[in-house]
Amino acid sequence: HLPASDMQRAISSFSSFKMIAIVVVLLASSVACLPQEQQGPLGGLLSAALLPLRTVGSLLKATNDTVPLVMDSIQEIRDFSPLILGFGRAFLETQQEKTEEVMETFMDSFLCEFRCKRKENPTQRENCNKKFCKNENTEDINNEINERKSSSL
Repeated sequence: HLPASDMQRAISSFSSFKMIAIVVVLLASSVACLPQEQQGPLGGLLSAALLPLRTVGSLLKATNDTVPLVMDSIQEIRDFSPLILGFGRAFLETQQEKTEEVMETFMDSFLCEFRCKRKENPTQRENCNKKFCKNENTEDINNEINERKSSSL
């Protein structure tokens, strides 16, 4: 009986041998499938040896055909990036202003409700409302909303 390590090496070398045998068979079959002219006994071996060179040549040709397309795409990105960044910056500034307005409205409403709602005395409630609550009527709010909508279009 073989020790376990020797057994693993034997299996590994057998697997390597099988892989090499498969590659050789594939190369030989690809060469055998090609129409061959009158070649000597080394003609098939020469064809097998030239296969990697043909593969590299095809890869280089495909790369050379693709590079101009990639370069054009990169140039388009470079050309349009200032425009896109300008729009993005304007959009973010607008969103920041809207976010500030939303937070301000929320805080005003929260403080008004939190501080003034539970006042029992009407005079205290009115004083609290004057101090902490905005007294805008809904018409003014609707006008502001409509102005913002029309300016954003």
